[in-house]
Amino acid sequence: MLKSNGRYCDGCGQKLPPGSRLSLQAVSKGEAEALGAVGVENADGTVTIDLCLNCRVQRANRIKHGDA
Repeated sequence: MLKSNGRYCDGCGQKLPPGSRLSLQAVSKGEAEALGAVGVENADGTVTIDLCLNCRVQRANRIKHGDA
């Protein structure tokens, strides 16, 4: 999520390092809505949101174990 003083994780709300591209994650519209993330809608119907490394790992584990 972009705010006037920088980018923040759409999962947990922590401030992200300036210029960090690693935080961008394409997720389904439903997942973005569940997080309350606006993001940028892509041509394939996914939404690009900002996630910190911890939230990315948690998301990967949910997907891996079928909890997503």
